[in-house]
Amino acid sequence: MRHYKSILLTSTVGMLVAGCGGDSPVSEVLNQGKPEVRIDVFGARGSTLTAFVNAINCASAPTVSWATTGGVKLGSGLSIQDTQPDAAVVATANCNEASASQTLVPNSVFSSAAAFAVLKSGSPIAWGNPVWGAGGTLSASITNVTQLYPSERGFAAILPDATVKAWGSSFVGIADPKLAYPAAGAIATEPLTDVVSIIPGKVAYFAVKKDGTVAAWGRSRGMKDADVLMVNQAFGFSPTVKAAMKDVLTVVSNEGSYAALKKDGTVVTFGKQDTGGDSSYVKTILKDVTQIVGGNYDFLALRKDGTVVNWGYGYGHPGDDQSVPVPEVTGAAKLFMNGYAGVAVDGKKAATAFGYVSQVDSADAGSVAKLLVNVAQVYSTNTAFAALKEDGSVVAWGDAIRMNDSLNKVQSSLVNVKSIVNSEYAFAALKQDGSVVTWGDPQNGGDSSAVALRLTNIVAITANKYAFAALRSDGGVVTWGMGSKGGDSADVAPKLTNIRAIYATPYGAFLAVAKDGSYVTWGDAWAGGDNSSVIANLTKIPFSN
Repeated sequence: MRHYKSILLTSTVGMLVAGCGGDSPVSEVLNQGKPEVRIDVFGARGSTLTAFVNAINCASAPTVSWATTGGVKLGSGLSIQDTQPDAAVVATANCNEASASQTLVPNSVFSSAAAFAVLKSGSPIAWGNPVWGAGGTLSASITNVTQLYPSERGFAAILPDATVKAWGSSFVGIADPKLAYPAAGAIATEPLTDVVSIIPGKVAYFAVKKDGTVAAWGRSRGMKDADVLMVNQAFGFSPTVKAAMKDVLTVVSNEGSYAALKKDGTVVTFGKQDTGGDSSYVKTILKDVTQIVGGNYDFLALRKDGTVVNWGYGYGHPGDDQSVPVPEVTGAAKLFMNGYAGVAVDGKKAATAFGYVSQVDSADAGSVAKLLVNVAQVYSTNTAFAALKEDGSVVAWGDAIRMNDSLNKVQSSLVNVKSIVNSEYAFAALKQDGSVVTWGDPQNGGDSSAVALRLTNIVAITANKYAFAALRSDGGVVTWGMGSKGGDSADVAPKLTNIRAIYATPYGAFLAVAKDGSYVTWGDAWAGGDNSSVIANLTKIPFSN
């Protein structure tokens, strides 16, 4: 029997790679036999995919390339961001003339805030909270679909005849796609026919039709007032809004309003007026927009000239001047936002935080401003930010009460970081060597000390609002955070073996898929942690061929 020898190396593009046959000189290694290589892939579709490669008799370290089965190249290296989750993806490892590949099947797992849905042979099988998208007679009647569109409160699907059905909350459920305003119930602004794509909102949906127009259904959730139907003539998808909603690129939601970015760089807003549904006071400068982000009650827009426009609840205080873009931001290339404040990263990769400092401390990065250079990515909880720099170090700020003490304890360990994952009030940093550093609210996973000895050789981390689940290269799973929300997986621990991907619902459940397609759920049953209602019909969730 031939034995494969592996070692761990660090890499700027991945974390785990095998060695090339020991410490012998190249000539001696090659004399031992022909090169051989094996590959195994970890990670949920739509997130980061990481290859674990074993090789022997190689003259140099193996390389890994990624592409769809249709020939679209996704990149090279041990880890990539999966930008084509709806396509089958092939990861290929090469070692001299030897090669090996693994094909990942297209994504079939989707989640609302409190339910999972899996596509099986073109039909959805869902479980969790019935009001938030668990299975029912409507979902059971859907066939021949290849894509689901999850919102916070349910799921939607485009049928083969270009019509739409949706299920979950009464806010979003659509049984008859031709039922349109002014009928009663969960209704659309016009018949859902000739639909080519769907853009989910928090508690609403927007269907893009073949002619470029948009139909809407669902609600615009208000802060204090009752939810407003999309067909509401004052605050919903009014005739004026409908007329403007053509050639839409994307729709961004906050807790009460929606902002749609159009191909021409203009923005259409609707919903609760004081959460950004009314953008009239920035209308003259809300143009040439390339990106929109939303917080809890506000919106930010990035313009081609690198300036930023803000509007909504936090930016609508009397006396504040919204007639000019955010004065402290110039040359911005990308925007980020937590629940209350913004961060702009400019073309030179320097970051600037902004917002109402007196109310939200994450809007003030003054204490770390000199360190916010060479920023590669920005992550956020609801109330804090963490900037990952190109050298693998991390700069974090905001939410001083929850964050500062724990951050100070681990700051020196925040080096050689590969990526960061967040719960609602805590961060988990995955390092190049497969270890994990956490900080923030201990109830939300900011304290991982109880499982620290097991947090080694980690290849991926998944989070919901309250807990974290880390996937090891041996297929094991480590969890921490709020126990009832998935932080405690003791009851299913014997089943958590040979795992390759972990998914989550934000409100407190996890779903782990093994290499052979078997799967395990845990966490809050209300949020999808109990799949017993579907186990007779769903025995496998394929991961790879």
